[in-house]
Amino acid sequence: MNTARAGIVTGLALLALPIPSRAQQGPRPGVTVVTGTLLGTDGAPMKLAHVHLLDPRTGGLVARAQVERDGRYALATVRTGVFRLEFTGVDHYSTTVPLMAMSPANLVVNARLQHYAYSDSLDHVTALGDWNHNSFAHTTPLVRQSDGRYTATVKVDSAADSVAYELLGLEASGSRSINGTMSDRWVYDEGGDYKSVVAARDGSATIVFDPSKLERPPKEGDTLSVVFADPGSPASRLAALWRDWQAQQGHWQDSLQAGIRRHEALTRVNYDLAPFVAARIAMLGKERDALARQLILLQVLQVRDFGGNLDSVTAGRVVREVPPTSPWWALPELGGPGRIEAAYALAHPAPRRAAGDTTPAHADTAVFRQAVNYLRRVAEEHADSTVRAMAKRLAESLERLMHDGRRLDQMYAQYSAENPEPPQLALMRAMYSPNRVWQVGHDAPSFQFPALDDTTVTYSPASFAGKMVLVDFWATWCGPCVGEMQYLQAAYDSLAPRGLQMLSVSLDTARSEVRKYRDGQWKMPWMHAFATGGWDNDQLKRLEIMMIPRAFLIGRDGKVLAVDNDLRGERLLPTLRKAVEAPAVQQ
Repeated sequence: MNTARAGIVTGLALLALPIPSRAQQGPRPGVTVVTGTLLGTDGAPMKLAHVHLLDPRTGGLVARAQVERDGRYALATVRTGVFRLEFTGVDHYSTTVPLMAMSPANLVVNARLQHYAYSDSLDHVTALGDWNHNSFAHTTPLVRQSDGRYTATVKVDSAADSVAYELLGLEASGSRSINGTMSDRWVYDEGGDYKSVVAARDGSATIVFDPSKLERPPKEGDTLSVVFADPGSPASRLAALWRDWQAQQGHWQDSLQAGIRRHEALTRVNYDLAPFVAARIAMLGKERDALARQLILLQVLQVRDFGGNLDSVTAGRVVREVPPTSPWWALPELGGPGRIEAAYALAHPAPRRAAGDTTPAHADTAVFRQAVNYLRRVAEEHADSTVRAMAKRLAESLERLMHDGRRLDQMYAQYSAENPEPPQLALMRAMYSPNRVWQVGHDAPSFQFPALDDTTVTYSPASFAGKMVLVDFWATWCGPCVGEMQYLQAAYDSLAPRGLQMLSVSLDTARSEVRKYRDGQWKMPWMHAFATGGWDNDQLKRLEIMMIPRAFLIGRDGKVLAVDNDLRGERLLPTLRKAVEAPAVQQ
């Protein structure tokens, strides 16, 4: 499993259909059919492969098709909108492309996956599986034998006739658990990779890893490809625009990581996005497809997060051309409907001041009123219920903010500053810098937040000495935070009786907002604290809370056990369960 992401299995809203015959070439009434081939790096069908259609915001499974022995597949949906189309196969890296289906169509998408790259050193390969609850923290070492193979014997339920396992430390990155060389069959692990399944007998099973069976294809021929059969189709063109922007972000992050390896101070990134912005703006002069124009404009708006510049004219085009009903608001990578705040502010920049004038620029409340009205339209008109709920809370939050002139001015200054620090750089520094505050295996940083309902009570790491606590930073106006509630509630219901403590730290403007929210669907019956001043709270800056939600798991010894992505969505409960069960596994 790729620990950076994991699929979510929910109810099927799509149908997995048989591969259509030639007589079924046209789209069925009200149905979009996706067919094609999925092959391995050698151009042949893989041992086992799947194609998954996923919800773009939650990653939830909408449909899944097992690839046929000849490499063909077929999926169908009666839904419209934006999806993720994910391709997975045994011994190969998974890949995902966006799929836009605004009306019924027959789409053909052919893919070839890239083979795993294996570690040069195999002496630290370990196994995880059914016997240890798939725990990454307590894997079983494989022991090298005289014939060059590696083995491990594991204890399983006496009634079990098989065991599913993965190997950690075999794939080159060291963080991905993948199938082994010994398999009677394979099963998908819901995270982009596959488990090997072997026979068990009398309460035990022996796993054998044979390095001689590893396939190491030459790098020059091992290339990933996802090709739409009709390159001129809207779906193909939109996917190409998306992949190009993802590649630019990848180059930016590679440059950042190179700086980290050189131990440079993370104050800038040596990657120029200006050529990309210029090329995208040039595209607007020729592009006639409305959805493509919207995607281009939102990508250019997002470039500002990475240190790129956005002029007021282009920001104005975002405001005029991206409607509240745009399906692109459903893709979290583009920032969601809250992006419109920045577009409105940048489209109406503060007037230039004389040199040396340090008088703060005051926000134009009329501009933010327009942003509120836009968000309210999103909340009423968008097809995606999650986007509607997010926009509603954002509109309410901005409405409250407009009554606080000082904070509104600060937001306006953030948008209007001539050389602001790219938000993505601040976030990447908080998440990846060698001296970042929250690091797994290190002592949790100190903090002191007053309780939500009793200001005489203060929560700090010392409050949870000898206990395991999940600390979650959130706000009622934060759409992604609200989206996490179902997972937090499930974690509390399942693990609070086993000793897990939970503390939610709110960044809302008033305590009453949290109380009102808890009177609704989610009661959040755990501990609550309040970060007075929200983003202006000095502790948040010291704790590197650059965005929300952010969550951290602190162990009984006060050390950080998990951070960020491992504590989001469907990954939350497995991560917490592994941590809570760790002592029992060790015994």
